[in-house]
Amino acid sequence: MTVREFARHHPAEAVDVISSEGYAHLTAMRTLALARGQPDELELLDWEITNSSFSVGVWHVLAVTPALEQSPELELAMA
Repeated sequence: MTVREFARHHPAEAVDVISSEGYAHLTAMRTLALARGQPDELELLDWEITNSSFSVGVWHVLAVTPALEQSPELELAMA
């Protein structure tokens, strides 16, 4: 599940996103806007969630960059 999908499943709840690239706090108003389909330019929204917990009214999620699509194996030709 991506951060964007998570926010849509938990509208009007604050979400702290922690990743190797940094930290972002999505306010309850921002997750509600995402649930309503309003666009957001935050790059972390497309990242995959690896872990989540809820504490004192805030979701805390760990996220990683989306896996790169694997290209087919290259074949070596002998000349």
